[in-house]
Amino acid sequence: MLFVFPFVVLLIIRDTAGYNDFPSLVTANASMAVVIEKDFFEHVEYYHKMLSEISDIIAHVVGKTMKTGGIDFAVYGDSNVNLRRVDYTVLFTVATCESTWHLHKQAEKEKLVHLAITDPDCPRIPENFGVGLPLIVPGEELPQIFFDLRVSSTLSWPKINFIHDDTLARDTISRVVKALSVELPDERLTLSARALFSTKFERNEVAMRQRLHKILADFRVEQLGTCFMAIVTFDMVFSILEVARSLKMLHPESQWLFVISESSDQETNFTSLVHFLREGENVAFVRNATDVQPNCNMGLACHVKEMIRALAKSLENSLMSEQELYDRVTEEEFEVVRLTKAERKVEIIRNMNRELSSARSLPGSGCGGCLTWKLVSAIVWGMSFDAPESAARGGPWLQETGDWSPGPGIRMTEPLFPHISHGFRGISLPVVSFHNPPWQIIKHSNNSGPVYGGLVFDILRQLSAKLNFTYTVRLPSTLTPTASTALRSDDDHSSKDTAIAAISVGHKVPHQVAELVRSRKVFLAAVALTVGEKVHEVNFTASVADQTYALLSAKPKLLSRALLFAAPFTGATWICLSSMILVIGPILHLTVRYSPRPLDPRDKTALSSLWQCSWYVYGALLQQGGMSLPRADSARLIVGTWWIVVMVVVATYSGSLIAFLTFPRMDATIDTIDDLLARGSDYRWSFPNGSALEAYLGYAAAANERYKELLAAAERQDPTKPLEILERVKSESHVFIDWRVSLTFLMGIDLNDTGTCNLHLSADDLMSENLAMLVAADSPYLRLVDAAIKRMHESGLIKKWTEDKVVAKNKCSEGMSAIQEATNHKVNMSDMQGIFFVLAIGFTCAFATIATEYFWHRRKEAAAQKLVRPFVS
Repeated sequence: MLFVFPFVVLLIIRDTAGYNDFPSLVTANASMAVVIEKDFFEHVEYYHKMLSEISDIIAHVVGKTMKTGGIDFAVYGDSNVNLRRVDYTVLFTVATCESTWHLHKQAEKEKLVHLAITDPDCPRIPENFGVGLPLIVPGEELPQIFFDLRVSSTLSWPKINFIHDDTLARDTISRVVKALSVELPDERLTLSARALFSTKFERNEVAMRQRLHKILADFRVEQLGTCFMAIVTFDMVFSILEVARSLKMLHPESQWLFVISESSDQETNFTSLVHFLREGENVAFVRNATDVQPNCNMGLACHVKEMIRALAKSLENSLMSEQELYDRVTEEEFEVVRLTKAERKVEIIRNMNRELSSARSLPGSGCGGCLTWKLVSAIVWGMSFDAPESAARGGPWLQETGDWSPGPGIRMTEPLFPHISHGFRGISLPVVSFHNPPWQIIKHSNNSGPVYGGLVFDILRQLSAKLNFTYTVRLPSTLTPTASTALRSDDDHSSKDTAIAAISVGHKVPHQVAELVRSRKVFLAAVALTVGEKVHEVNFTASVADQTYALLSAKPKLLSRALLFAAPFTGATWICLSSMILVIGPILHLTVRYSPRPLDPRDKTALSSLWQCSWYVYGALLQQGGMSLPRADSARLIVGTWWIVVMVVVATYSGSLIAFLTFPRMDATIDTIDDLLARGSDYRWSFPNGSALEAYLGYAAAANERYKELLAAAERQDPTKPLEILERVKSESHVFIDWRVSLTFLMGIDLNDTGTCNLHLSADDLMSENLAMLVAADSPYLRLVDAAIKRMHESGLIKKWTEDKVVAKNKCSEGMSAIQEATNHKVNMSDMQGIFFVLAIGFTCAFATIATEYFWHRRKEAAAQKLVRPFVS
């Protein structure tokens, strides 16, 4: 244990403190394994020649470049090299593609800097592991370009539709297809499915377009995708673009890459090509810009010199850095803080790339620098609108986004398809809008410009972030907010003067707004308009809101409480109770009379007559009872049963009467069309003139009698006079039909003025109406805008904005008309007036009865006085 413990501690210190036993450049030269594979060369004689020449080049360049250090190298003629035997720093290979990647896996495990020269059509090794380049033969570089496009992720299409003409050799086409579809060492770079279309170059332009139309007409986008690559002559580009545009295959979601292999000067033609492009298209070009000069060196020896020179300078810089560190610290500290093998690898590769980039910076410089291809992208999005950048550029333009040469490969300054990656690239687009709360709210202040709010501008801000553009708002002169219609910064959009500029204005498209959209002077109309409105040469976006129609009426009044005492029971119940009194009395009398137990003749209060039995039943109902009970058990059972009935009836009546006293009864509300039509004799109704509801009812009236009756008796209101409509609903038996949100705002206005809830909003909806923004009829961006709006709906953003900005909440719109709030209610004369009426009626009847009795008694006495009776002593 005493022996093992120090060893374990040493290993921990080595792993944690950065200590390593790899030799420093201060104490030893860097070592390099040079692998020159025989199979890379066609002839054995040439192989032996280059083997000797490469060794001499390495020795010469290292000796000339490095002043203080050097590189110890060993040359191998076979790729089966064991890189673990010696502590190498660099692996330099000249080998076939398969052998190169086999050696690269070993170099990656051993943390070696890998410098590789491969044959053509080979993926380059990753930049963070070394430097690689293919040995290109001029004129056969096209497949390697596509390898480099895929490896650099510049071209990462999952599906590619490949179109080529007959100007390329069959072997070149097969190599290009292989470059697009072969599996790459990096698993993150997916394969590209491909569909191959071959065409023939025709001198006759009409015949060529017919041939292209036949190829593309049966194209199935859902199966083959929207990514197209065309390797054709420059003259065919115009024909392909025109045919694809006629088939609607050129749109913001498609990508078209044209490869122009002709090496002649095409600058003038490319300038004319930009005027042929249209708004919303994604078109890019890879064109041959090679200018082969007599002094253009592209041989193997040149590439070896270039690589070894960059390696030597990089190692020299690393040696100077380590020497400076060594001079400042102790030897033990140096071993701890100096670079590890992996860190030195990163430093060497970084310095090499900087040296190579500097050597290749000038046009035509470096090995193979004269062999150049340019990558050009069309910038067309937003260029047809009346935007500042469009005016400054004069319309679309072609922008060089990268280049390719054998040494560095693909060098990109921007994505090949900038609009796919960056949308509108941050340009400013004009939009048109006008004040229409709560959808578009335009606030003005004296100190700054207008401030835009509301649901539509929330959606527009999210849309601009999604598609990467800014926007400027234009206000049509005929719709420019004034002091009476625009909100000031301190206004609230529920106030009387400014909250409702108009009712249901969404159903009308202002002419000036439609004209700006139609003429493409604006990107879109940031307004909420009714979908389905017939407006020529414009399109509606996906729905941004769904508005429903409701009924606004005066708040139901309290019903008369004069007969409140009778309210607990219905009329049928009262009739049944009265009938029971009339029936139970005679039944009780018959039972008493025919009972075997006779009545006591001395008991004058006994139930001996029908009249007494009836009064007894009535008195029991009033919980008064009588002075005596029947002697017979049968009669007593009838009386006892009647008392049970009386107890239930009285308890039910008392509880119901308390409930009616606590919760006042309201008049019936109008919540549906059926409610409105049923009370058509008492109410009148109306809706805004020219609204979508009117058109809907006119269409549905033929199939539905209710809608026909509703439309026939309806009045049309001026939507610009909401306060007049409000007063009419409050003061008359009038019902106004409009958007629920507009009616809610009207209720808010009345609440602010009166402080009470005087209006009722129906709980049910009549119909729904979709609101959307406007774009030009042929706008290529409609699908992008619709997709962004759909995503906002799915994520719940529009729902949240609607609840925050559109749905006005107040105590009159939160169900107050449907559920009355229970309060402590004191019984007043209004509640008790009915019982006083009963008392008055009872006394009146009693006075009439006593008058009748008195009259009858006097008449009886007068008749008796006229009668002569015999005298009996």
